[in-house]
Amino acid sequence: MARKKRRNVRQKSWGGNQARSRRTQKKQRTFKERFLTLAIWVLGLMNLVLVASLVSDFFGSPNEQPASINLPAAEAPAGDRTPATRQTTQPITVEVLNACGAQGLAHNVTEFLRSRNFDVVNVGNYEGGFDLDQSYVLDRVSVSNENALAVAKVLGVDLKRVKPQLDRSRQLMVTVLLGKDYKKLKAYPEIRRMSER
Repeated sequence: MARKKRRNVRQKSWGGNQARSRRTQKKQRTFKERFLTLAIWVLGLMNLVLVASLVSDFFGSPNEQPASINLPAAEAPAGDRTPATRQTTQPITVEVLNACGAQGLAHNVTEFLRSRNFDVVNVGNYEGGFDLDQSYVLDRVSVSNENALAVAKVLGVDLKRVKPQLDRSRQLMVTVLLGKDYKKLKAYPEIRRMSER
């Protein structure tokens, strides 16, 4: 019996040493594991914040007012939201860019739009060059294209070439890109008459 007790004591002390060495290894591993776990959590939270930001920008809040202020449907028919029916709200701010190279075209279109109560705040040449075959009207503040459609109807731009291209940093509502088809615009005869005066 005495031998058995000694063997048990030796086994326990030998097993105790193993347990101690496992604990020290576990402590060394846990620091690395904790660091990696913390890094994974931080990266995961960053991803969640980015996804939430993207979703909120894309869908927006239902209580949020759009940058473009339009009349409610009760005040004006949906198809008739031109500057004449928008007198109680701010005017549509427009940028006119020459994308075809025709001399003085952007200036002439600007004068025409101003005569139709649009607020043209920028006139110039398109940074993409003068090779644009078709004219486009881009809505900078609304996915519904409501502002761009009003401008396109006055100019006579094909409604298929009215597109949303949101860019609130420009501080305007609509960009008109005048392409090589400018002579085919319904408003072109009047634009030319105004420029000849």
